[in-house]
Amino acid sequence: MQIIPVIDIRGGIVVHARGGNRDAYSALNSVLTRSTDVFQVVNDILNWYPFEQFYIADLDAIEAAKHRPEFYAELVQCFTGTQFWLDAGITSQKDLRLYSKLHNLKIVIGSETLKSSSLLEIEGARQSMILSLDRRGKQLLGDHNLLHRTELWTEKTIVMDLDVVGANQGPSLEWLQALIAQRPDIEWYAAGGVRNKADLEQLQKIRAAGTLVASALHTGQIDKAELQKIEQVHRPF
Repeated sequence: MQIIPVIDIRGGIVVHARGGNRDAYSALNSVLTRSTDVFQVVNDILNWYPFEQFYIADLDAIEAAKHRPEFYAELVQCFTGTQFWLDAGITSQKDLRLYSKLHNLKIVIGSETLKSSSLLEIEGARQSMILSLDRRGKQLLGDHNLLHRTELWTEKTIVMDLDVVGANQGPSLEWLQALIAQRPDIEWYAAGGVRNKADLEQLQKIRAAGTLVASALHTGQIDKAELQKIEQVHRPF
């Protein structure tokens, strides 16, 4: 199972997501880095552990459509051996084109901000983009038809429960398990709630392909030895 660290950006700095209440997100305080600068945080995390991917939630883009493709062009050029998954609140093909030339970046299409499922119907979308099924209060955010139009689910799909993000409550295993049962051919990635090694093992047991993790890394609740053990099938050391 793959572990993917999360970088939440707001106001140009890295913040710590808690409970999906974005107004309450504060500047990152981490045992892995002393910085809130995006480049330095990524560098410090990679110096600690050689992650293959990072997930970035650009909250300024998600909430206010403040796109910064030039910033991400610089980021991917700086870390050429790393792939970035970026949720920038993409709502149209025009938005998509802003990031189309960034080869080690995959766009995440969040149901929270998706205005039309036509984006997922573009030829090659299932391979080139990553759908994130976002929910709050056990209700899908965005078009509820996405729960039934399983043909639009992408080859890699994120299951994002905003209620448990940074809440130290554990991941939403039942929801993820139900989705895996519907489409076992998809690579499913859990997002939100991972606290420790036991949560990682539970996700591994239900055959999640990976999980997005922030708090448990930044508080030191998951160490390198545990990461290596969990990831060893995915990437032998």
